[in-house]
Amino acid sequence: MDDFYASMRQTAIDLLAPTSEGGLGQGTIELVRYLDSATPANPWDPPAPQEREVTVLDGAARGVGKDLVGAPVENGGQIVATDLQVIVAPWGGAYEPTDVLEIDDSPVTILKVENIPAAGMVCAIRFVVRR
Repeated sequence: MDDFYASMRQTAIDLLAPTSEGGLGQGTIELVRYLDSATPANPWDPPAPQEREVTVLDGAARGVGKDLVGAPVENGGQIVATDLQVIVAPWGGAYEPTDVLEIDDSPVTILKVENIPAAGMVCAIRFVVRR
């Protein structure tokens, strides 16, 4: 069974690659992690700006399906018809709640994150986001 999911994972990676690499990936999708800046030597000194650690993700974005509209999200709200779902290939890292997703250089609010499949070897990750 692991061979099946390994094959599915590779298929997702191939399909979600950018079009320049023969895939169907779209635009620029980046996962941005803000790193803590060093504490200034003196309390009156301004803090240093936070550094951005950017991971470029291979994926595609589209509107949410009607089956997701009305589904609850972690923050207590609901998914609405104007939200987007972003499917990305696994990138060798993990999503953290403080991470920011940017689509074509515009940050979006992450409402929900799901591994596909939900258990076992991850073949793709689905983000539900709001602009």
